[in-house]
Amino acid sequence: MIDHAPIVVVDDDTDLRETLGELLCEEGYDARLFENGRTALEFLRHGERVRLILLDLMMPDMNGWQFREEQLKDLELKDIPVVVMTASRGFEGSPISAREILYKPVGLGEIIDAVERNCR
Repeated sequence: MIDHAPIVVVDDDTDLRETLGELLCEEGYDARLFENGRTALEFLRHGERVRLILLDLMMPDMNGWQFREEQLKDLELKDIPVVVMTASRGFEGSPISAREILYKPVGLGEIIDAVERNCR
């Protein structure tokens, strides 16, 4: 059975966010796109089941660290797998838990591979 639950993309880079949305749709996934953690969290709290979150760290309003902190506090959301996409290096002082961390610039093929690994 094919899982039709959406993949949430959270990134403030409009071009990257829209490109990822188009690519995911071409690959047969349903993508929901958000420009910051706050709007993504509002969507997630409305109860639609989600397969995976692709999360940027450096965003205005609510960044990726703040998003993860809120997600992990919420019993309904804490088990949704997260793949972080970031240009940040060396954030040992502010570690983040995620299934995978992809460092930008990241190829679209690399992102699709990560999605496939984490949506099994």
